[in-house]
Amino acid sequence: MKILEMNLKQNAYPANAASNQTQGDKSIELKKVFDNIPEAEVSISKEGMAAWEEAVTKRTGCFGTMTGIDENLKRITRAQTNEVSFEHLMEFGSVMKEVEKTYGGDGVDSFMKTIAGAYEIMYRRIVEQHKDGDREVDYELSGKGFLSLEEDLAGLDEAYDYWSQFVEADILMQQWRKGWSPAGVISLDGEQGPQKDRKFMGEEYNAYRREAVDIMRRGKEDFLATFRALNGDKGIMAGIMNRLMSQSVGFWEKTRELWS
Repeated sequence: MKILEMNLKQNAYPANAASNQTQGDKSIELKKVFDNIPEAEVSISKEGMAAWEEAVTKRTGCFGTMTGIDENLKRITRAQTNEVSFEHLMEFGSVMKEVEKTYGGDGVDSFMKTIAGAYEIMYRRIVEQHKDGDREVDYELSGKGFLSLEEDLAGLDEAYDYWSQFVEADILMQQWRKGWSPAGVISLDGEQGPQKDRKFMGEEYNAYRREAVDIMRRGKEDFLATFRALNGDKGIMAGIMNRLMSQSVGFWEKTRELWS
């Protein structure tokens, strides 16, 4: 295999008439260096070719064949793929469909209890799955392996937080339907409307949503503490959510106003 003489024109660019003279001198010297590079003969042994061919057969894809990127894909971790949280996220939605029958109603309070109830069911399932140790999994990207209880519960927490975000969205949509809006907001037709007929236009407009999201956070925290203290008694979450909603000043009043 012969390495041919390098053609400088491949990497040459038209010179600017106002370019620095020093740069021009350097270019001339560099060209002389390349012009004087002798041709060279390179040979590859049969052993080297055989080793290269063997390495190629172990790799997949034209890009992976050249770079070995497929080897990096094999080392991808579950933390990088979020496959644990995604698994629980999908299951969470299915459990919620079962739980919502228990908490009938259109109000956000029913939606909040549904999410909380689904969390308790899934939490107990995961704990049961780990009673004999780590849980064996086989994911599409990260492959086979074992999940610790801590990893599984961390994925469940992410799924719970995801669904809890929809509590605020649910309230926000209902606020606009019922005419709850901050003072000074102009409607789509350019009119501010009869402000005297609207309720909770000031800080209460935002405070109610923030309080509902905070109830979701405290509900999970109280459940975890109570679960350990009561050694796993069932039906904990429903009582916790009712207590937190009742302790929140104005929560039931605003809920009835929105979902009357």
